[in-house]
Amino acid sequence: MRILWVLLFLLSFSCVAADQEPIGKVKTYKPEAVIIHDGTEVEATIDTSIYAGDQIVTRAKGTVGIIFIDGAVLTLGPTSRFTIDKFTFNPADNDVSFISTIIKGTVSFISGAIGRISPESVKFKTPTATLGLRGTKILVEVK
Repeated sequence: MRILWVLLFLLSFSCVAADQEPIGKVKTYKPEAVIIHDGTEVEATIDTSIYAGDQIVTRAKGTVGIIFIDGAVLTLGPTSRFTIDKFTFNPADNDVSFISTIIKGTVSFISGAIGRISPESVKFKTPTATLGLRGTKILVEVK
């Protein structure tokens, strides 16, 4: 009976993990870049999966470049902290959004399909403002 409970417990975790699909991947990085996923810090490497809710952090010499499933490209400079608050990409249902928070650092963004389909659905929150996408490229620095 105890084994059955352990198996059910482990199965419940695997079902949760299977429900969450990656929304992007790390394509470039310099050491000292980490991804914080569900409270666990993982060193960024090529093809590290990115999920909605993840926080990306670069240290003093770190940088990271991410490509998202809609084709958007995000680059973080040194000493940056960025959170993906919400990412939805279901274009067939007209359900798309990219909402994020720039906590500090330098962020460069080139929009993908979400920005073309629904530019008002792309937002970058900062400590003092919320930026909406009205073009294809942005560069933001938060100190």
